[in-house]
Amino acid sequence: MQSSKLEHGPVKHAVPAVVAILVREGADYAQSKAVFKAARERAGLRAPPERRGVDRLTVEEELRFLDRAYAQGGRTGLMLQTLLETGARESELVQLRVEDVSLAERVVTIRHGKGDKRREVPIRRDLAQLLQLHIGARRAGPLFASRQQGSSAVPHTLTRQRVGQIVRGVAGAAGITKRVYPHLLRHTVATRLLALGMDITDLQRFLGHESITTTRLYAETTAATLQRQFDQLTDPAAHALIAGICQQRGDDAALIAADLLVRRRAERVSTAGA
Repeated sequence: MQSSKLEHGPVKHAVPAVVAILVREGADYAQSKAVFKAARERAGLRAPPERRGVDRLTVEEELRFLDRAYAQGGRTGLMLQTLLETGARESELVQLRVEDVSLAERVVTIRHGKGDKRREVPIRRDLAQLLQLHIGARRAGPLFASRQQGSSAVPHTLTRQRVGQIVRGVAGAAGITKRVYPHLLRHTVATRLLALGMDITDLQRFLGHESITTTRLYAETTAATLQRQFDQLTDPAAHALIAGICQQRGDDAALIAADLLVRRRAERVSTAGA
């Protein structure tokens, strides 16, 4: 790709002149590298910054976060659990209405995503049951209404700023020291789904990314792909153990067990190598 740009771009016309100078001066490879380095510096060209991996909550932090959220109130806990499990942006969460939740199909419809695009997000059976209790007999209105009278045209509507305040407050109360914000919860569910084997194109649709390049950031800069490959190489007994825990204790307990198993094996490998 890069060579085609050189062949057909404006740089093509400069190549013969550069070659003539290097040959005339008798520059070797190391000297030519120094020449180009000095030229880039004089032109103010800098290498692009190295992409940093997206941050996320660990399984332990996620459980502490949700425990603290529910300790502050059932509505707060359910709102943050919905934000976490659907991967919704805070701007999408505050726009969710009762009419957007299909409990029978276990689907939440985000009608006005980024770029005003619509998408349907599947939810777990446990979350659907909790939302059913929360909705009750209501047939319309905000899914999570504000408890305070707002100044907007629609009273009692949550704002993105308020959601951010709630997320930060719960994280602080849970003793999570890293910076936690609504989009971090989106990062968390994205990396978790990749680790569990979701195809990246399906994850793109789940998150509502216009370009799959954005979605690939989660695969390229996190341990999700490596963890999935590790799981494929482990013995069947480990998978049977995790499956049993999942059946008896649920998804959360199985995720914790899988995370601990991976760590134990990593420690053994490290000890053996030492």
